[in-house]
Amino acid sequence: MAPAATVSFRRYQLTDYGALASLWTRINRELAPPGMEKMFEQYIAVTIDGELSQLLEVFSKAKRNCFWVVEDADEIVGSFGIESRNATDTELRRMYLDQAYRSSGIAQRMLDLAETTARALGFTKMLVSTAQIQKAADRFYRKNGFQLNRTEVAEAMTAKQVGGGLTRFHFEKAIG
Repeated sequence: MAPAATVSFRRYQLTDYGALASLWTRINRELAPPGMEKMFEQYIAVTIDGELSQLLEVFSKAKRNCFWVVEDADEIVGSFGIESRNATDTELRRMYLDQAYRSSGIAQRMLDLAETTARALGFTKMLVSTAQIQKAADRFYRKNGFQLNRTEVAEAMTAKQVGGGLTRFHFEKAIG
């Protein structure tokens, strides 16, 4: 396990595109349940073409959005962002952390920065969603005070979900 003290957070830059595409691809391939590998490959393409290619626009400061990368020795090992939903709500998005860096306190630091920034931008509620197959993420959000507010079976693929009948959990937390 990598020591948490060696990582730093900074805002995403266009030059991070290739490294971030590699990270998102690797993590989503790890998540793919047996028999769903092809669908996850399609999802990876959708997220990279549909969101990563427009990340600076989607997560612009003008929209009260922020996106960070997690770095260790000039290698991107994680990512996360907050995206405005309305005047009071923001959504935690693309919280990915390389497997070698998990269980070291880094995810907590990522969430703390997201919440602190969201409060500073005037948000009072944070939303997040995750798939049932992401057991560690589910436990992490619940441990950090997020309350389950709905469950859905995601049939259609979008830039936010694989689809294919996977169950998704939607959480919210008061932060203001």
